Amino acid sequence: MSLFGQVDGGLAGLGRPARWGGLSDMFGGFDRRFPAPPESYENYFKAYHMSRFGGRERKDVSYGGKVIMPPSALATITDLELESPWTFVLRGVGHARAQRTHAGVVEFIADEGKVYLPSWMMRMLELQDGDPIHMQGTRLPKGQFVKLQPQTVDFLEISDPKAVLEQALRNYPTLTRGDIIEISYNCLTFEILIMEVQPDADGISIIETDLEVDFAAPKGYVEPAPQPRAAPSTMASKLHIDQAKYDVVRGAASSDGASASTPFRGLGQTLSGKKTKGKKDKPITPRDPQSLVRSTDRPAIVTNDTLREDKHVPAALNLPFGQLFFGYDVERLPVPVSHADSAPAPSQDAPPPGGTAFQGQGHTLWARPPPEVIDIDSD
Repeated sequence: MSLFGQVDGGLAGLGRPARWGGLSDMFGGFDRRFPAPPESYENYFKAYHMSRFGGRERKDVSYGGKVIMPPSALATITDLELESPWTFVLRGVGHARAQRTHAGVVEFIADEGKVYLPSWMMRMLELQDGDPIHMQGTRLPKGQFVKLQPQTVDFLEISDPKAVLEQALRNYPTLTRGDIIEISYNCLTFEILIMEVQPDADGISIIETDLEVDFAAPKGYVEPAPQPRAAPSTMASKLHIDQAKYDVVRGAASSDGASASTPFRGLGQTLSGKKTKGKKDKPITPRDPQSLVRSTDRPAIVTNDTLREDKHVPAALNLPFGQLFFGYDVERLPVPVSHADSAPAPSQDAPPPGGTAFQGQGHTLWARPPPEVIDIDSD
């Protein structure tokens, strides 16, 4: 009877423990005195989405690489004494293309004959609810390198993709080349393509191993066009001076053939005797007529008023060589004299009125009578 006949007949033979002989089978299969190889376990189940599993949502299964198997599978694995961790290769049955992937197991609590898979795994195997699936134990090499490609540019908006990926890959015991896995972050689902794995195999195990991860550009990502680098700022740009005006004036001067003399022009000689290159002939930039900077060919006293307001100021005093300036002659203005002050002033030799100088009475601080004034001339 074919497999589909067994499925239609009520899963006869599906999900039951595999029967193995005793020591008589050691030459036809393996020696039961030693643990069996992982490939010894092989069985068929009906595949269902994780959303069909009763109870609350299991995000570790929906966004991971593990499945839920029936208790009979645990009994068979225990009887075979398979070495953990247990990993399986999953293949869809009845498809033109033999799609396959790898997965681990999280629990053995599914109904007999059923296995619950994540949605992304059902999509990769092209399965619908109730389709038969073939599971066989396998041993994968420990991964060393994996290259990932996000399938949307929204993945670039994650602030710390490394930490998010480390947390998400804890639910993935295996990674298969060509699979598009799913991770959940902030209620958003991101699809990631497994582009390359090392060692070169169909799949790798990432349990207890140091894995190097590389990212490819997300699908649909367009490299931004390089922006031209801004020219370095100059003093003219900081002062908002239009350099085009000076270029026009410089071009007109060069067309006329009249070039102004350049200072510090000529060849030089160093202390070691080597000759230096002369400076290039660069014309002096003409002054803008609207500039507030005054030319030095006409000296003037510069003050704040002359800078802000165009006022005339006295010219500078330019004396010929050998002459000194001690100031201008000042003419004193005549002071009008009143009639009271027109009387002749008394002579300095004439005695003061009253006869004797220093004549009068005084007062002391103690209110004592002043001493008697002695007239010296009386003697």
